[in-house]
Amino acid sequence: MMPEIFLDTSYAIALSSKRDRFHRKALELAEKLEAEKTKLITTRPVMLEIGNALSALPYRSSAVALLDALEADPNVGIAPLTESLYMRGFDLFRKRQDKTWGIVDCISFVVMRERKITDALTTDEHFRQAGFRVLLRE
Repeated sequence: MMPEIFLDTSYAIALSSKRDRFHRKALELAEKLEAEKTKLITTRPVMLEIGNALSALPYRSSAVALLDALEADPNVGIAPLTESLYMRGFDLFRKRQDKTWGIVDCISFVVMRERKITDALTTDEHFRQAGFRVLLRE
Protein backbone atom coordinates (compact mmCIF):
# COMPACT_ATOMS: atom_id res chain seq x y z
CA MET A 1 0.00 0.00 0.00
CA MET A 2 1.29 3.45 -0.92
CA PRO A 3 1.87 5.82 1.99
CA GLU A 4 -0.67 8.59 2.50
CA ILE A 5 0.29 12.22 1.88
CA PHE A 6 -1.17 15.19 3.76
CA LEU A 7 -2.82 17.96 1.73
CA ASP A 8 -2.39 21.43 3.26
CA THR A 9 -3.90 24.80 2.41
CA SER A 10 -0.82 26.24 0.69
CA TYR A 11 -0.88 23.39 -1.86
CA ALA A 12 -4.49 24.20 -2.76
CA ILE A 13 -3.61 27.88 -3.12
CA ALA A 14 -0.61 27.06 -5.31
CA LEU A 15 -2.79 24.84 -7.52
CA SER A 16 -5.49 27.49 -7.86
CA SER A 17 -3.37 30.58 -8.50
CA LYS A 18 -1.21 30.80 -11.62
CA ARG A 19 0.60 33.70 -9.97
CA ASP A 20 1.64 31.62 -6.96
CA ARG A 21 5.40 30.94 -7.08
CA PHE A 22 4.75 27.25 -6.34
CA HIS A 23 2.04 26.85 -9.01
CA ARG A 24 4.16 24.86 -11.47
CA LYS A 25 5.49 22.53 -8.76
CA ALA A 26 1.95 22.00 -7.45
CA LEU A 27 0.72 21.08 -10.93
CA GLU A 28 3.60 18.62 -11.41
CA LEU A 29 2.88 16.97 -8.07
CA ALA A 30 -0.87 16.85 -8.79
CA GLU A 31 -0.28 15.03 -12.08
CA LYS A 32 2.09 12.55 -10.45
CA LEU A 33 -0.21 11.88 -7.50
CA GLU A 34 -3.23 11.44 -9.78
CA ALA A 35 -1.36 9.01 -12.02
CA GLU A 36 -0.25 6.99 -8.99
CA LYS A 37 -3.69 7.20 -7.33
CA THR A 38 -2.00 8.35 -4.14
CA LYS A 39 -4.26 8.59 -1.10
CA LEU A 40 -4.37 12.18 0.17
CA ILE A 41 -5.50 13.10 3.66
CA THR A 42 -6.60 16.51 4.85
CA THR A 43 -8.83 17.87 7.61
CA ARG A 44 -12.07 19.79 7.76
CA PRO A 45 -10.18 22.80 9.22
CA VAL A 46 -7.86 22.80 6.17
CA MET A 47 -10.94 22.75 3.91
CA LEU A 48 -12.21 25.82 5.78
CA GLU A 49 -8.84 27.54 5.34
CA ILE A 50 -8.88 26.79 1.60
CA GLY A 51 -12.33 28.35 1.27
CA ASN A 52 -11.27 31.41 3.25
CA ALA A 53 -7.95 31.83 1.45
CA LEU A 54 -9.56 31.62 -2.00
CA SER A 55 -12.75 33.55 -1.24
CA ALA A 56 -11.79 36.67 -3.23
CA LEU A 57 -13.78 37.00 -6.44
CA PRO A 58 -10.94 36.19 -8.85
CA TYR A 59 -10.42 32.81 -7.11
CA ARG A 60 -13.87 31.99 -5.77
CA SER A 61 -15.05 29.81 -8.66
CA SER A 62 -11.74 27.93 -8.57
CA ALA A 63 -12.15 27.46 -4.82
CA VAL A 64 -15.65 26.04 -5.21
CA ALA A 65 -14.48 23.68 -7.96
CA LEU A 66 -11.47 22.56 -5.92
CA LEU A 67 -13.45 22.01 -2.72
CA ASP A 68 -16.13 20.09 -4.66
CA ALA A 69 -13.43 17.97 -6.32
CA LEU A 70 -11.74 17.19 -3.00
CA GLU A 71 -15.07 16.21 -1.41
CA ALA A 72 -15.91 13.90 -4.34
CA ASP A 73 -12.48 12.31 -4.89
CA PRO A 74 -12.30 8.76 -3.52
CA ASN A 75 -8.52 9.20 -3.15
CA VAL A 76 -8.97 12.10 -0.71
CA GLY A 77 -9.85 11.49 2.92
CA ILE A 78 -11.07 14.42 5.01
CA ALA A 79 -10.69 14.01 8.76
CA PRO A 80 -13.68 15.56 10.54
CA LEU A 81 -13.15 18.12 13.28
CA THR A 82 -14.35 16.24 16.32
CA GLU A 83 -14.20 17.69 19.81
CA SER A 84 -11.47 15.16 20.60
CA LEU A 85 -9.33 16.15 17.59
CA TYR A 86 -9.77 19.83 18.39
CA MET A 87 -8.65 19.25 21.99
CA ARG A 88 -5.59 17.22 20.91
CA GLY A 89 -4.67 19.98 18.44
CA PHE A 90 -5.24 22.66 21.05
CA ASP A 91 -3.10 20.71 23.52
CA LEU A 92 -0.20 20.77 21.03
CA PHE A 93 -0.87 24.48 20.37
CA ARG A 94 -0.75 25.12 24.13
CA LYS A 95 2.45 23.10 24.67
CA ARG A 96 4.46 24.60 21.79
CA GLN A 97 4.57 28.22 22.88
CA ASP A 98 8.08 28.38 21.42
CA LYS A 99 6.58 28.11 17.90
CA THR A 100 4.30 30.29 15.77
CA TRP A 101 2.24 27.29 14.65
CA GLY A 102 -1.43 28.02 14.11
CA ILE A 103 -4.07 25.83 15.68
CA VAL A 104 -5.06 24.44 12.25
CA ASP A 105 -1.43 23.40 11.73
CA CYS A 106 -1.42 21.75 15.15
CA ILE A 107 -4.56 19.80 14.26
CA SER A 108 -2.88 18.77 10.99
CA PHE A 109 0.22 17.60 12.88
CA VAL A 110 -1.91 15.50 15.23
CA VAL A 111 -3.67 13.82 12.28
CA MET A 112 -0.36 13.25 10.49
CA ARG A 113 1.27 11.68 13.55
CA GLU A 114 -1.72 9.48 14.31
CA ARG A 115 -1.85 8.25 10.69
CA LYS A 116 1.97 7.98 10.47
CA ILE A 117 2.09 10.41 7.54
CA THR A 118 5.54 11.89 6.89
CA ASP A 119 5.01 13.92 3.68
CA ALA A 120 2.94 17.08 3.30
CA LEU A 121 1.76 18.86 0.17
CA THR A 122 2.60 22.28 1.55
CA THR A 123 4.99 25.21 1.40
CA ASP A 124 4.62 25.83 5.13
CA GLU A 125 7.94 25.56 6.97
CA HIS A 126 6.04 24.87 10.18
CA PHE A 127 5.56 21.33 8.87
CA ARG A 128 9.34 20.92 8.59
CA GLN A 129 9.75 22.29 12.14
CA ALA A 130 7.31 19.60 13.29
CA GLY A 131 9.39 16.88 11.59
CA PHE A 132 7.56 16.40 8.28
CA ARG A 133 8.68 16.69 4.64
CA VAL A 134 7.54 19.85 2.83
CA LEU A 135 7.07 18.52 -0.70
CA LEU A 136 6.50 21.82 -2.51
CA ARG A 137 9.91 23.07 -1.36
CA GLU A 138 11.86 19.96 -2.44
